[in-house]
Amino acid sequence: MPSRRSLQSKEAGGLPPMPLSSLSYPKALTPSDAELCERAVQAIWRRLDAHDLVDEQVRADLATMLEPLTALDFGERPQRLINTLRLPNPIDASRLYWLTRRLLTLVPELQAAATAFAEPGVHPRPPLA
Repeated sequence: MPSRRSLQSKEAGGLPPMPLSSLSYPKALTPSDAELCERAVQAIWRRLDAHDLVDEQVRADLATMLEPLTALDFGERPQRLINTLRLPNPIDASRLYWLTRRLLTLVPELQAAATAFAEPGVHPRPPLA
């Protein structure tokens, strides 16, 4: 399993992860809905590419990244994902499989929502599966 340091060096070449402190910034400084969706997609791909969802801390970090999505119109799925991500170790293989599949199915919806949110004056209702 990759170490935190190796993950950070991989991430250094791409876009920087969203700092956790930015979740508490005033409204004027908070990321837009489109940015939240884009950052969630990037975080999901980084975790899946690194195969590190078995690490409890990595799952907790991803859960924190997904929390703002609960305010958007994605139904209960983000909260179910967050609850599963926050399960303590060891996470059994069936839950890990479920989690991976649900994250993969959420990615295209997040990408579509990010594109729609980026258009001026558009506040889309993402498709619910």
